[in-house]
Amino acid sequence: MPKNMGKGGKSFKAGNVKGIMQNQKRDIVYADPNEHEEYAQVKKALGNLRLELQLADGSKAIGAIRGAMVRKVWIAQGDVVLIARRSFNTNDIVDVIHRYTPAEVRTLVKDEVIPRDFRSTDEREANNAQSDYVFVAENDNDGADEEDENAIDRYKVVLDDPLANFDDL
Repeated sequence: MPKNMGKGGKSFKAGNVKGIMQNQKRDIVYADPNEHEEYAQVKKALGNLRLELQLADGSKAIGAIRGAMVRKVWIAQGDVVLIARRSFNTNDIVDVIHRYTPAEVRTLVKDEVIPRDFRSTDEREANNAQSDYVFVAENDNDGADEEDENAIDRYKVVLDDPLANFDDL
């Protein structure tokens, strides 16, 4: 077997700390409307550096991860990203230019820059229509009397149990 002549021993790798940027705060990048930038949430990874995105207004788009982010920034389902529409073709694929950390997303929601959820207005209305129903029991006369009738005496249940044999204990 050939001798390992390349770099990569444990002393070389000890100096490479991969999680150093996770603990540091970075400045939040806001969308610039002059540059046709918007916020979106990743719904599904399609492969070939393409993503299915849900925009803040509820519409869907296909996003392409830019080259500088490839193999450096991992984008998963549910992440909030900053996208840029291409000025030469508005109906085509959008470019994903930044991914926000969960702490940055909480800050954007608190500042009311992005909505809490990226559902479409039709989905919101359907969800609100479903939440308007109130379930009421038919025999809702007086709750105190029913509680007394349905109350269970735990000691009586144990003593009346035919399988409980206290002589074996």
